[in-house]
Amino acid sequence: MASTLVDLEDRSYRNEGFCAALELAVAAGRELGPIDGAADPGPADRSRREAIRRLRAGATANPGLLALLAEGRFADLPAAATVEDAAVRRALAVPDLFCLAAPPGAAHTLALLEIVRAAAQRGERVLLAAPVAPPVDAIVARLPEGAAVVRAGHDPEGPGGIVTVAAGVQRRVLARSQAAARSLEPWLGEPSPAMGWLRRLTTALTEAAEARERAGRAAAHRELTVREARGRLGADVRARARARDAAERAAATAEGEVERLTSALRRAEGSRLRRWRADRLRRELSEAVRRAGAARAAFLQTRAGYEESARRLDREVEQDGVVRAAADRAAFADVAALRALESAERSAHHLTRLLSGVSEAPPWDADPAGLSALAEHCQAMEPVLRGRAGLLREWRQRAARPTRQLHAELLRYADVVSTSCLDAGRPEYGDLDFDLLVLADAARVPVPDALAALVRARRAVLLGETGRPPLRDPAVVRAWVATRCPSGADPEELTGLLTASVFERIAVRAPEGNRAEAGR
Repeated sequence: MASTLVDLEDRSYRNEGFCAALELAVAAGRELGPIDGAADPGPADRSRREAIRRLRAGATANPGLLALLAEGRFADLPAAATVEDAAVRRALAVPDLFCLAAPPGAAHTLALLEIVRAAAQRGERVLLAAPVAPPVDAIVARLPEGAAVVRAGHDPEGPGGIVTVAAGVQRRVLARSQAAARSLEPWLGEPSPAMGWLRRLTTALTEAAEARERAGRAAAHRELTVREARGRLGADVRARARARDAAERAAATAEGEVERLTSALRRAEGSRLRRWRADRLRRELSEAVRRAGAARAAFLQTRAGYEESARRLDREVEQDGVVRAAADRAAFADVAALRALESAERSAHHLTRLLSGVSEAPPWDADPAGLSALAEHCQAMEPVLRGRAGLLREWRQRAARPTRQLHAELLRYADVVSTSCLDAGRPEYGDLDFDLLVLADAARVPVPDALAALVRARRAVLLGETGRPPLRDPAVVRAWVATRCPSGADPEELTGLLTASVFERIAVRAPEGNRAEAGR
């Protein structure tokens, strides 16, 4: 019978008898043998027992799952849903479980595709399960654009398989990190290429500083040598300089006398009382002008002689062996300083290129101060970038190896996961839950096997065919139950769990609104 949704949300509901019967059914299944002769390895048993543990603890995505399986207590249908609605619409509307009877073939496949497509289009995460992992090629073609489908369990290395999808993700991750790895690669190694250029930069800066000091000393020595050569070779220049200075003073004195007489003559000509002196002053002025001209000519001549002697001294000093040797040493020191600075600049350009894409290079000038600032920045960043490069290389090496660590994340973010019922209980699913479980061929799945998928779904749609024979021979099962069933256990409950499918158990108890036939 149906109950209210509030009742089913009460996680305090317990049914230890039903959970114990499930555990007995799992143990009996091992003794009676797997259904249809299929292999029944240990991991499948662990999936069954983990699902029963979650059911007993109330740790299921659908809080009313235990009451529904044990007593057939379904939640009420939403007010908007009616039994006249299409089967797919009702399947998506029920709050717990829906049984859709569909014979094998086109009707079964079409109903499954429509339900998965409609749920994915609504943004729900779907777990598609079956006795063995169902094919997903037809489903992918019907899903909304961009929906991700992962096939887990059976054929994980085939198209859409979780191993194949994980390998594709790893390839994309490696491709996207290739540029960063290539940029950081020069910072790896002992010594790394980047460290080599940094050492060249610091060495060149040290050499440039030493060369500048040598150039300074050489320039000072050259100046001293020039002064000494001038003192040794400049006797004639010094004598001519004295003569030039004397001639310049004489010319200045003569010009001063001319100016004095000119002023006196102007005053005499302007005074009636002193006109008698004008003629004498004119004669004195004329003589002074002549003497000034002669003194000026003598000064110009001595100055020309001095300048010629000075030029001759410059040539003699320049050609002096001691001076030339000092000048050559100074020139060589300047060239060495320039070359060391150019070497530092080339190293700085290489380091700037190596920093591109991994760290912001500071602006720098091609002078000692700018190059030293760049070297200090690179020395501070080198251990950081070397660490990043090492971590990225190690991470890429791990990312290139096949790994199951990525499987759980793929399952968590996939829109549709296709797997077998028992594989849904594998460890990589962790605490993962789904909005909707679509269980295909549910008429061939016993309740303990279906639990691994059912406990992970908030709602479920079971597709199966009616009228199928029991999963196991009822006579064999009853004989086993009669001899092996522990006291206190319900033989009928245990027999039903061993012979009836989950579809049959749910369908016979489901209200009219929770079941339908495909095509109706």
